[in-house]
Amino acid sequence: MNAHGPHHNPLVNFTSLPADDIASKRLQDFLEFYLSHYASGDSHTARAKQLDVTKFLQFLTRYKRASQAEDLLVKDWSPSATQHFVDDCLATGEAPSTASRRLATLKHIGRIFADKIPGFINPAREIKSPKVQPLRPKSLNAAEITGVLEKASELSHQKNSFSRRRNEVLVRFLLDTGLRADEVRTIRRGQLDGKCEWIEQVRTKGRRYRNVYITAAMRQTLLTYLEERSEELRRFLPALSSQLDSKLPLFISTHGSQKGDPSSFQMSPKTVWRAIRECTVETKLHPHLLRHTYAVELLEDSRDIRLVAQALGHSDVRVTMRYTERTDEEVASALERARAKNK
Repeated sequence: MNAHGPHHNPLVNFTSLPADDIASKRLQDFLEFYLSHYASGDSHTARAKQLDVTKFLQFLTRYKRASQAEDLLVKDWSPSATQHFVDDCLATGEAPSTASRRLATLKHIGRIFADKIPGFINPAREIKSPKVQPLRPKSLNAAEITGVLEKASELSHQKNSFSRRRNEVLVRFLLDTGLRADEVRTIRRGQLDGKCEWIEQVRTKGRRYRNVYITAAMRQTLLTYLEERSEELRRFLPALSSQLDSKLPLFISTHGSQKGDPSSFQMSPKTVWRAIRECTVETKLHPHLLRHTYAVELLEDSRDIRLVAQALGHSDVRVTMRYTERTDEEVASALERARAKNK
């Protein structure tokens, strides 16, 4: 969203105003207040919310025939406008899942203000999401996993650099733990237990915490990486203490790092995505595809949906249930096998 120029006043604290006063305020300021408090930063979720708000403002400007988004008022955001926005998303070719996500952002905005402002009614509250046919998330099969790991190893050996070696370990680590990109970025060295069996107190999306297991197959690779990580850190921090080391990220980036700021050694979201994308063989890779692969493998091996939900950090097992969805062809094959057994 664009700034309004040098004369634009700082954001008003909308939660301190009565509902009647808010109705006559500029909608763009209203939405910017939400973004600054609930969707700031460059995480995947924050960027998605920012895009949803921009998309809604663009639509509402056309829908209300305003000359520019700055002319819209909070009262212009109505249930009718929200419904037409969802319909417009679908009419312009967006997938039902995308339209549902955009609606979810508007519902969250309305809910936040309805909770904090007496008399404010959430304009998106009664709008129904488009029906989305549940599909099992795409995951890599065994041959594709092998190809990805071989590509990661090849890249690591092409150029003898710490960052390439780190990237290879990162790919293996994501496949082994099922962590989200933002979770693995922010893990500190001190969260590993002494045997490198557990990552302790990993913060999930819902601000809950869980312990994440590291398998024996991954452990030796990780221990070797930790030795290389220590050597790399001592190039920048010759007097590295164990106390400081414990505060530094597990997967470090020394680009732009500052000795007095442990968080400056954190990999950026773009760096994580680039590291994963480079290992693409056939299917275009992204961090969440590795998480889906972890989930599908664990579910097929354990047949325990509750176990998978806990391993992924899902607070609601219904979110995990999508991994149990099957295609029509899989249903047909299962029926044929069942009928054949009964003959």
